Amino acid sequence: MTDRPTPLPTLRPVSRDTLQDQVYRQIREALMSGRFQPGQKLTIRGLAEALGSSPMPVREALHRLSAENAFEVTDTARLRVRMMTPARLREIRDARVALEGLLAEKAVALLCDADLADIKDLCRQMQEAADKVDVSRYLWTNFAFHRRIYAVAQAELTIAAVENFWLHMGPCFALVAPDKAHLQRSMEAHDRIVQALVERDGAAARAAVTDDIMQAADSLARLIVKSDRSRLPASGVKKA
Repeated sequence: MTDRPTPLPTLRPVSRDTLQDQVYRQIREALMSGRFQPGQKLTIRGLAEALGSSPMPVREALHRLSAENAFEVTDTARLRVRMMTPARLREIRDARVALEGLLAEKAVALLCDADLADIKDLCRQMQEAADKVDVSRYLWTNFAFHRRIYAVAQAELTIAAVENFWLHMGPCFALVAPDKAHLQRSMEAHDRIVQALVERDGAAARAAVTDDIMQAADSLARLIVKSDRSRLPASGVKKA
């Protein structure tokens, strides 16, 4: 009697799915880490060339990200990074304060020495980027710094919600980051976050994360108001 192989279940092609997931994650992380700016228009061909990919996985990634409200469709049916409004900013700010503060506080209780070493190193890299006003490096390490802390909290659903807010906020960070004074103020908050983690002080970690989020939101709110005023037609300005 010969052994017959057990029939395999139907499986999806690994290579194609893996490529689509990689393209999706790269574009998603680029959004969250400030590689794109609000209002920036995107083309499938341009992204495919930048990623060294064919158009198909890029089209699929953009479709998934559009379903997550990361993009909006222009009048000419092109995709662009969603713009920020004062109302949307306030909603995201308040949600981030609640959720990210919670994650930071939970992380304190679960932190190990290896986690702390990684977080300290990312903070050091951020400070170097801030000192050099290396905006691209700063934004990426800022993203990695917060993600590394929150990963310690072991709260997948909360982290998924936070990352959805980052999809909207990430592009806006590119607008406020070039301000050297803002970078240094932000690093003060980051230093306090690290210190709170070192001291295993959950309340202090939550407070420092809240301060970091509020500073960025306040800076962005001023930019939005200034931008809106600059677009006012001359006839709409009333004389005193």
